Amino acid sequence: MERLDLASLRFFVSVAEEGNIAHTATREHIAASAISKRLQELEAELDTPLFRRHQKGVELTPAGEALLIHARNVFSVLNRMRDELGEYGRGTKGHVRVSANTSSIVQFLPEMLNRFVSLYPGVKIQLHEEVSEVTVRMVRDGVVDLGLIASFVPAEGLDLVPFRTDRVCVLVRNDHPLASRESVWFEETFPYDQVGLEERSSLQLMIFNAAAERNHPLSLRVRVASFDALRRLVQAGVGVGFLPEECIRPYEQSMGLKAVLLFDQWSHRNLSVCTRDKESLPVTARLLLQELLK
Repeated sequence: MERLDLASLRFFVSVAEEGNIAHTATREHIAASAISKRLQELEAELDTPLFRRHQKGVELTPAGEALLIHARNVFSVLNRMRDELGEYGRGTKGHVRVSANTSSIVQFLPEMLNRFVSLYPGVKIQLHEEVSEVTVRMVRDGVVDLGLIASFVPAEGLDLVPFRTDRVCVLVRNDHPLASRESVWFEETFPYDQVGLEERSSLQLMIFNAAAERNHPLSLRVRVASFDALRRLVQAGVGVGFLPEECIRPYEQSMGLKAVLLFDQWSHRNLSVCTRDKESLPVTARLLLQELLK
């Protein structure tokens, strides 16, 4: 194995992709006989055939299929190394695509992104505000590099890293019967009409699940798509609502609202960063991930 060289591996990958040594010779600007010699030496070094030869070209053996996976991984690592070291020499440039739920954007991202763009002024950030379910799909489809989601949302096949924890509170007007309390149990909100979020919202799903565990249907008078609309309707007296604490506190005085804590343990909600594969992220995305995890 010590005698394996990158040129032979590159020729091997090219032949595997072309399925033909002559076509590979044209692609690599080298004599077909030189490529054949390299492949023979590679097979001798590994002591196993990598190709089956036939009239139209070549096809991989099972050993060849296995080597192709490893070879591509080797070149992927080398490319990332080259790109990352190049960034140090010319200053980091590029862009990062991020999708995040509203809770993450409102509570945590502004200061973090401000620090990041101060450190890397050449990096542009494209930020999408989406519910966690949509964010998972965008990460899985490669539309974005990083996603910030509620941890309980299914994200099979993605890498998840703990991000932050927020606390869900009851949002009431400051003249509401519950406004005199600092903390209440979830069940104490059941007698009151509620303003809820749209069905896709992970926060609203958490509220529904908590109510279902207590065999109590929620009395939703209105459902809205944004935190702003929910706060405004609660202010108007339509009902009580549920939002993360830091999405209520800044509005208490100006809007006459009150954040009432919940005793219930489920109100402490974990958030995560998700990626398709954090080891293969572009340089700029890995730098942002490092900042998010500080």
